Amino acid sequence: MPLEIVTFVGGPVQTNAYLVADPETGAALVIDAPHETTDQIVAEAASRGWTISQIVITHTHWDHVADAKALKEATGAPLLAHPLAVDPLVNPTSSFGMLPVEVPPVATDDTLDEGDTVTLGGYTFTVMHLPGHDPAHIALVDENKEFFLGGDVLFPAGHGRTDLPGAEQAVMNATLRRLVAELPGTTAVLPGHGAPTTIGAEAPWIRILREP
Repeated sequence: MPLEIVTFVGGPVQTNAYLVADPETGAALVIDAPHETTDQIVAEAASRGWTISQIVITHTHWDHVADAKALKEATGAPLLAHPLAVDPLVNPTSSFGMLPVEVPPVATDDTLDEGDTVTLGGYTFTVMHLPGHDPAHIALVDENKEFFLGGDVLFPAGHGRTDLPGAEQAVMNATLRRLVAELPGTTAVLPGHGAPTTIGAEAPWIRILREP
């Protein structure tokens, strides 16, 4: 049976979370934890008979982690993030001054870095470390390269902001070129904000980005 993915949108800047499941085994994981999405995610998983066994944080910006502690407590699932995300998750801050929503500190149970794998029932995802928007940014790609769960790396006709602390445009350009080089054009991009797209749809503008 194919993977099933349910999208949830939450928080003041409409951030996407994804409930990803292998319906044959009922194993599920969650990508990111926007503000006030926990109840919806837990209820959806329960209604489908899925068990959330992992929470993966793509990066530590407040809009993606506001419900991380609540989701972890509601599910009992381990929280996984890049090694550079460990301290920011325990000491959440905002690059914009005062946080617009409460972001409780949360401990990371394990870390994920480039080349690591995440198992979900009969599926395996590979971790890509993709800095540029955030030094701790990771994404997941399934073994068949059908889905790129990419956080704020790539959007339709755009990419994550590079005017924030820790962000860098040249690094982002290199990250985007890597995606075009390594993923098929048919790979579906499930971004941290907005609608899905594909690598092929975004490749033309990525290919003309400036080299370092």
